[in-house]
Amino acid sequence: MTELWHQFFGPSVALRYPWVLILLVLPLGLLIYHALRPGKQNRRVAYPLAHLKLDQFSLRLLFTRWLAPLLYALALSCMIIALARPVKLDKTTLPPTEGVDIILLMDASASMQNKDFEPNRFIASQLTAKRFVDKRPNDRIGLVVFAKQAMLQAPLTLDHDALQEYISAMYLGMIDANFTAIGDALAVAANHLKDSKAKSKVIILLTDGDSNAGTIDPAMAAKAAATYGIRVYTIGAASAPGQTMYSSPKDEINEGLLLEIAQATGGKFFRAQNTAQLGEIYEKINELEKTAFTPPPSVHMQDHFAVFLWAALGALALAVIAEKLLFIKVP
Repeated sequence: MTELWHQFFGPSVALRYPWVLILLVLPLGLLIYHALRPGKQNRRVAYPLAHLKLDQFSLRLLFTRWLAPLLYALALSCMIIALARPVKLDKTTLPPTEGVDIILLMDASASMQNKDFEPNRFIASQLTAKRFVDKRPNDRIGLVVFAKQAMLQAPLTLDHDALQEYISAMYLGMIDANFTAIGDALAVAANHLKDSKAKSKVIILLTDGDSNAGTIDPAMAAKAAATYGIRVYTIGAASAPGQTMYSSPKDEINEGLLLEIAQATGGKFFRAQNTAQLGEIYEKINELEKTAFTPPPSVHMQDHFAVFLWAALGALALAVIAEKLLFIKVP
């Protein structure tokens, strides 16, 4: 039944409830009953020479007998088709774009409030990450925030407006900020990326310290990420000890650990000592090799049942006019 529908109306018009078309046997049955009902063929009018006229073909006789029933059957058929909910499909296939699946892994420990970056490390990392997201509209990007624990703040998404809101909503203290669990954070990000179908899967790890909490060793987490084909770009965001009045030896980054993580996954380690350098690093990462990404087609459905309802009302009105006014039956 559906294939017959497509032959008449084309593939761009479909039915929401095609099984309703089974009811089209009802108007067909009514027409068969009208043709075969008892006594219909044997009626005679008693007047002289009637035998000379009754057996002759008459267009008026044909209209008198069949026009109203056909119009009633048409009205019922149109109502049934309207119940099947015909819709016009407007399918838009978006062109292939290029994309990478990226997790932003951002440190929210207490030391990120230091002001060797403008206005401080944490806000500078927020603003730089937001600019990075703006420059990659075709990528799925997610967000993981970590300090003593790691938390998936935003899953991989192309809804970058929502992602920007999540980045803006970050604040120091949203997680216990007294420790830094780099291993746990890497594991959370890698676990979210591991099932991605993208050829390029990337974690951008930004921190200003050393791993001093958590249950997963950062080196082991890096090896696990490498087995899933995930590259980790590590960024140490802090000025050198003694370089500014806000830096001190206790804030020194474990560059060896960040370099080991990057090398184990085929990524790269960067050191940012101020806001400008941090922006330059994100620009370099923005030059990552892109992979093919095809968005799903967009299908818009527009109802067209009203057309058949109006057709049914029109056929019903014509049937009543034909039966009650044009071809009045005289007893």
